[in-house]
Amino acid sequence: MNVDPVTTEVVASRLRESASTMEYALYHSGYSPILRESKDGTAGITDARGRVVMLSGGLQYHFTAYQQAVQAVLARYPAEKLKPGESFITNDPYKSGSPHAPDFCAITPAFHGGELIGFGVSLAHKSDIGGLVPGSSGAAAREIYHDGILFPPVRFQTENGIEESIEAIIANNSRVPDVVLGDLRAQVGCTRVGCRKLAELCDEYGRDVVLEVMQRLIGLTAARVRSEFESWPDGVGEAEGFLDHDGVDKDKPIRIAVRAEKKAGRLKLDFTGTSAQAQGPVNLVSATAQAASLVAVLSSCDPTIPVNFGLREAIDFVLPEGTIVNPLHPATVNHYYPTAHLIYATVLSALAKINPKRAVAPSGLGSGAVTIGYRKARSGKPAVLYELLNTSLGATSTHDGTSIVMSMNHFTPGAPVEIFESEYPIRVRSFQIIQDSAGAGRYRGGMGYAREFEVLEDSVLTVRSANHKFASQGVEGGLSPPPSSVVLNPGRKDEESLGPLETRLLHAGDVIRFVRSGGAGFGPPNERSEEAVIEDVKNGYVSAHAAAKVYGRVIEDNGDGD
Repeated sequence: MNVDPVTTEVVASRLRESASTMEYALYHSGYSPILRESKDGTAGITDARGRVVMLSGGLQYHFTAYQQAVQAVLARYPAEKLKPGESFITNDPYKSGSPHAPDFCAITPAFHGGELIGFGVSLAHKSDIGGLVPGSSGAAAREIYHDGILFPPVRFQTENGIEESIEAIIANNSRVPDVVLGDLRAQVGCTRVGCRKLAELCDEYGRDVVLEVMQRLIGLTAARVRSEFESWPDGVGEAEGFLDHDGVDKDKPIRIAVRAEKKAGRLKLDFTGTSAQAQGPVNLVSATAQAASLVAVLSSCDPTIPVNFGLREAIDFVLPEGTIVNPLHPATVNHYYPTAHLIYATVLSALAKINPKRAVAPSGLGSGAVTIGYRKARSGKPAVLYELLNTSLGATSTHDGTSIVMSMNHFTPGAPVEIFESEYPIRVRSFQIIQDSAGAGRYRGGMGYAREFEVLEDSVLTVRSANHKFASQGVEGGLSPPPSSVVLNPGRKDEESLGPLETRLLHAGDVIRFVRSGGAGFGPPNERSEEAVIEDVKNGYVSAHAAAKVYGRVIEDNGDGD
């Protein structure tokens, strides 16, 4: 069917508006701070085969899971048997592609005139689905069954309402059932909004026109990616990165290795040489490994290229089975994000060697999350605080890195201090930039920071950090930042440095200090302008000592810096 360019753009804009409306409904209907404040969730529209057409939300790496989740639904509930009004849920990473078990996927088929035209899909984190510890993602997990309840694709709602038996099972397996079910209903609701808007769009422009535009959007993205690759020189780039350990063998680093080979309009990413799958929870399913890689590729291309299924069509993957990036069931994957972030950073470094004009220094490593479980929070009910551990971005060839921004998915904020203190028995004692915490360079990385929590009641802490030994590597002569760290009761007699994967019982008055790494630097530090170094010293970002030793600039510190 031949759809003119103007109609194509108008329908595409309406599809974007539909996905944005879904996202708005998701964030404003969610119960948990991790969803409504930190926006740890996405919503979007796929075609009838599950291929992502439009995605809204900051976590762009979710898009590879959408197709796997839809196809998992279709494998159990054939398309010809689907009915209007039905919605499905699933969270099994091996079946649905969810990054880890707390990430539930909601899938609703969209119909027009009795014909299946696509799906509304949403993926979002849940505060607690059972498992070893509050928050479900336990440091001691050794298999997927330790991570909480696992749902294959199941029918959650029909035209007659929600399946109460499914909700009862979820409630019986969660420490905070009201919050989890509230978030899940928000997800399902937003997918139903998306399906309704897609059907209305077909009413307005015609079903054939809308379906043709959906396929054309995928094709346009694929064409733009191939065109971008054709503008690069053919070549090979290799890089590696390391996690400290898997939480079991604490003397054995985990290696991510990638070989990027670009030829004509295609790119091959080969992860041969990556460490074998781990006993601990640092594995990630292949859908997430591909997603992290694809987001890195997009960062090395034109950032205006839309995220949809077309990103995958010009890129080939080699993800050896039984490795960290493609584990065999039932390996646990609950601590997936630092591994995904490391893949993102490593692919960026490999691509920088092929296309140095778009080189980006890696973000600070040490991303992850912290969970603190309470038997009784401010509400009088059990509660689980789940907070993302952001780091800071690396420098580029033209700019310093941005400070305190979630790596890989840059639009996922930390929750406000006021939310923590009003909803949980906790006091935020400090939240501050740390001097000399960025990787130095002609352009420096974003600044690292520290945040201190004082718990006001006994609780259970699970630290899901990373890279307390290995920092991100600078590019083109740029330097590494200091690594991340976690300290229990800093400055007290019982002070203790914690590893990246720990579960501890806390007592009222205990303090936990999280220090997050800054971003890596780009270019030799001695090429940084004197004006930029003076400004950094004035702002307290760089000490006078570091200005002289690292940047070769003797500058008097006026004492205004922290």
